Amino acid sequence: MIKLFQIISLIAILILTGCKDKAATVAAETHESYSSAQFSPAEQFKTHQMAAFVVPTDQASLSFQVSGIIDEQFIKIGDIVELGQQLFKVSNPSLKPQIQQFRSQIDAINATLEQNNAEVKRFKNLKKTNSISQNELDRLTNQRDNLKANKKSIEAQLEQAQSLFDETYLKAPFAGNIAEIYKEAGEVISPGEIVLIVGGVTSLEAPIFLPSFLHRNLQFGQQLTVLYDQKPINAAIKEISFTANPKSQLFKVMLDVPIMHKIKSGEKITVQIKENIGEYFRLPIESVIDDGINQPFVFLIENNQVIQSPIELIEIINDEVIINMPYHGQVEVVTGGQAKLSPNQKLASS
Repeated sequence: MIKLFQIISLIAILILTGCKDKAATVAAETHESYSSAQFSPAEQFKTHQMAAFVVPTDQASLSFQVSGIIDEQFIKIGDIVELGQQLFKVSNPSLKPQIQQFRSQIDAINATLEQNNAEVKRFKNLKKTNSISQNELDRLTNQRDNLKANKKSIEAQLEQAQSLFDETYLKAPFAGNIAEIYKEAGEVISPGEIVLIVGGVTSLEAPIFLPSFLHRNLQFGQQLTVLYDQKPINAAIKEISFTANPKSQLFKVMLDVPIMHKIKSGEKITVQIKENIGEYFRLPIESVIDDGINQPFVFLIENNQVIQSPIELIEIINDEVIINMPYHGQVEVVTGGQAKLSPNQKLASS
């Protein structure tokens, strides 16, 4: 009888030992079936990508000051030109005869003045002997003064005509490249009509147009990252408009773009502007549980217990989420294996 009792007791001990081992295994599997990490709130930034186009810092729209027919075109789009280089030539047949006419008029006035001066000198001598009256001398003197005034007026017209004649050639106002051409040889043009645009090659800039929430945090001289052909360039803010466009409500900001990576005028760049969106948690996107119906939440681990914490989704950036939670310090967030956990579940101590 005693022997039978000992056997039963031994079996009971073995059964209890087996149950304890099984419970320990389940706890270990539960602990190993999820992953977690520590997170704290911090200032978060959202990067905005703004497209812009590079333009020359020095840019000039060139036009003739005379009408006529474009006689010759010496350049094409993309050409590099030097200061003073001839770009276009216009032909105006009326300019030369006009200049010649003014010169002939001046020659005639000079001849008349020479004769008048001799008469004035003679009349002054006659006046000394009272052979003529003062009125006759004054009349001749006034005639001379009128001739001089008329000559001065015609000389001004000649100078203007000569200036227009000299502008039959369009010349580069600075070293640069030909950005745009609007006219070609054989076309008739009017004074002031734009023929081409020359852009400088020594420096570049890029205008961007921003809403107020991005504009208000920018400062003169601030460096922004610019991507050209996927290569980063640091561009400094050189101008900031403090008045928005009445129609678009956008603010103009001008960037000074250094010449790097063979960047050229007219090419597209991407400007990166960081927006401070506040102090929030930044978690891996797989940390958040969202069924599209209920409020999204995350699982936290507090004192070896699973806590379901609702969240406010602020922003999704690549494979991370920026969220708001009713916590201010460091928290342990479940980042994987949430399907094997449930709210208020007790976890085995690690």
